[in-house]
Amino acid sequence: MDDGIEEGVGESSWPPAAAAAADSAGGGGGYTDIRKEIFDRLMAKGIEEVVKDPPAFREQLHRHFERLPASYSIDLDVEKAEDVLLHRRILDECADPDKRPVFHVRFLRCIEAPPDSQDKAQDPSTLREAEIGGSEPCERMMEDLTLERRKVADDSEASSARRGVKILYIHEIIFSMVDKTKLLAQLSALLSEVGLNIREAHVFSTTDGFCLDVFVVDGWETEETDGLLQSLKETAARNHASLSNPTNSAASERILELQEQIGDSNVDRSFLQVGEKIASGSSGDLFRGTYHGMDVAIKFLRAEHVNDSSKVEFLQEIMILKSVNHDNVVRFYGACTKQRKYVIVTEYMPGGNLYDFLRKQKNTLDLTMVLRIAIGISKGMDYLHQNNIVHRDLKTANLLLGSDHIADFGVSRHPSQEGDMTAETGTYRWMAPEVINHKPYDHRADVFSFAIVLWELVTSKIPYENLTPLQAALGVRQGMRLDIPSGLHPPLSKLIQQCWNENPNVRPSFAEITAELEDMLRPLHQAPNSSKGSNRQSKAKAHKKSQR
Repeated sequence: MDDGIEEGVGESSWPPAAAAAADSAGGGGGYTDIRKEIFDRLMAKGIEEVVKDPPAFREQLHRHFERLPASYSIDLDVEKAEDVLLHRRILDECADPDKRPVFHVRFLRCIEAPPDSQDKAQDPSTLREAEIGGSEPCERMMEDLTLERRKVADDSEASSARRGVKILYIHEIIFSMVDKTKLLAQLSALLSEVGLNIREAHVFSTTDGFCLDVFVVDGWETEETDGLLQSLKETAARNHASLSNPTNSAASERILELQEQIGDSNVDRSFLQVGEKIASGSSGDLFRGTYHGMDVAIKFLRAEHVNDSSKVEFLQEIMILKSVNHDNVVRFYGACTKQRKYVIVTEYMPGGNLYDFLRKQKNTLDLTMVLRIAIGISKGMDYLHQNNIVHRDLKTANLLLGSDHIADFGVSRHPSQEGDMTAETGTYRWMAPEVINHKPYDHRADVFSFAIVLWELVTSKIPYENLTPLQAALGVRQGMRLDIPSGLHPPLSKLIQQCWNENPNVRPSFAEITAELEDMLRPLHQAPNSSKGSNRQSKAKAHKKSQR
């Protein structure tokens, strides 16, 4: 976006002519109107920095809006026009590296809630959507809350206690720093660790690489904000070093340790021919190429994401790939970590990812194809679990297709994947409730994700396509599940329901899942016209999110 203002634009013109023309062409009238309403409201209130030099402030306000996605304007409440000034000051403060990250806390109001409602999320239908980077859908939570401060008298609190209701103190937390992958997951975990429940979230990325994340929370037992602010900063420093110090000695030591363990996995770059770019992930780019004459996938860690945290993650991925050897796990050819540009080389799967393949299907897959793909995935996951590896991000975008539509775990993440959030461990549409709630979890969380993949295979649809990712997560937290097609093969329908059971202990193991799927496939192979592809064995291959 152009941050400049056209010369010759008078004070009475709003917005600047170039922006107005663009909005007119794109049907963005509401977007420009909110800017004028905010400006007029601040003028009417006599805000000093506005009335002192209206044209200069108008330009500043325009630039502020241009830095943020259109969803920022949608979320604004004109009655609280001064929030825009606060957001602008926070982003200005964040521009100083010595002041990052920026935390801002304020008390909003009190509400009454029955004791048994404290840990329950709101109805997902009340949630609102915003954007990250102006393009990818991202999470928005929960109910509309008025932001006016409402003092609660002591006698009112006593009366509430007698009625068996609890007073909840509602606070707003604004966070800003350089935007990066997995940031939102870290922030969500941070708030949970401080004992806060997210009631609403508005998460935005600026065009120049910063984040502006606004959370409305409860869980802090007083109106005061100093203690909450201090707790946030201390917890971030203690448990989330990358939020306050991206490069730390512990991470540097871990890098050296991993490099030593990887040892002789170096790729001879003189035999590596890099071809076309085929995908982008959260921190790396994937290319097609050749190595010693073989078709390979070549993954580079992007230069702008090179820090101690990303290096550790990349090296851990190499360690996982190097340690596994199975028909249903991606073949690892080597890696290079001694030079500045880290690289991983694996076998190339020509069919793209399963997510895109399903989106292109005009009709759903036949049952035989569904079962063949599902068996390959299940066998691969069983092998990983037998080796004490938890995948943590099982989803169709991480499944690649080889020749003849054979499924295969891959290291790619398609850049346009719906619901692929740039800041999380796992993806909310596929995430198990225990992971969403930041509770301890194990390999059985992968089984829940597999249920969502099965559902995609039988429907060729996006999970919770009418909800944003965080709305979907909130619904899952409340027990919501996807609608299984009524005509689906009954044993497969039953298996999906078992796999996404709320209780992890009830979910079957992948060994049991594989056996059930093979039992379903056997009679189809014996049928006269159902043997197509029966002699092919599906296979699944491991992705970088795997974790020992």
